[in-house]
Amino acid sequence: MKVLMADDEAAIRSLFRHFLDKYPSPYITYEIFSTGDELRQACLKNAPNVVFTDIKMPGTSGLEAIYEIKQATADNATGYYVISGYTDFDYALQSLRLGIKDYLLKPMKYSQIESILRKEEENIFMGITLEDAWKLNNESLARKLSDCVQNLALAYQIRDRSYQKVLQNWAFIASGIPIDKTYFKEKFGTAIEDFSAQKTFFENASTSESEEKYSRQIVKKVVEIIENNYQNAALGMDSIADKLGYSTQYLSMAFSKEEGMHFSAYLTKVRINNAIHLLENTKMRVKDIAEACGYSYSSYFIKVFRKQTGHSPEEFRIKSDSRK
Repeated sequence: MKVLMADDEAAIRSLFRHFLDKYPSPYITYEIFSTGDELRQACLKNAPNVVFTDIKMPGTSGLEAIYEIKQATADNATGYYVISGYTDFDYALQSLRLGIKDYLLKPMKYSQIESILRKEEENIFMGITLEDAWKLNNESLARKLSDCVQNLALAYQIRDRSYQKVLQNWAFIASGIPIDKTYFKEKFGTAIEDFSAQKTFFENASTSESEEKYSRQIVKKVVEIIENNYQNAALGMDSIADKLGYSTQYLSMAFSKEEGMHFSAYLTKVRINNAIHLLENTKMRVKDIAEACGYSYSSYFIKVFRKQTGHSPEEFRIKSDSRK
């Protein structure tokens, strides 16, 4: 798991380095920076899993860096966390609008950072316990095992014949490796104690529904969430995946297959269509329309609107009024 951190205070950087070295995962790598510019460049070069950043730094602030990173990336599952010595409500509000997961006040405790890192890493190795993933001491194998567990769960849920193929992959990758029994009990409604019991359980499963039908049902839920929450600037595939209990990777692939476009493109389409409706039928200011459609900054909304329609919001409204 790749972690980036930025703070202009040497003492805070040293404390964070101590925290990250203390965290027990064998898979964690990290880089620590003193400016927002360095953080932005590192994120754009290779997307991390987690970012911790101070708000006020020389040059580009932490919030400005996150905003620019989010502008330049799509379907990014990075978890952003702001650290600050300020209790100013405006900072917290800006963080919320940027979709930042938490606002941490200095001085920080190791227990806070450990809890965040565990939760983020659990999302990477969904389906197996973090301790079991660590025991493997092989990140690639741990990820394969996690994918295999999730695929196995999906194969059961869709009652599809492909579960036989999934079982073969499971036998190759996961035989004899400890798994999270709670996960299986939650997914399958029964406790499964070892691999042979799992194999018997799945071989006895019925095959009544197709994978395609199940995939459509899942994507339909994603579309409903978008339609009901597009006003939320923090809405993203990672938050929807958490809500539905699937990996971001799986949902992104299923969504693109069913809808013929990436999640971010679909979300933009919904937001711009609603913006068009408000421009044509209300006298709301462009700034207010931007916020009502999930854009924290009107300048970015105008940029996206022009790219999608070929006109600025004001130009579009004038043309619309002239046709009435």
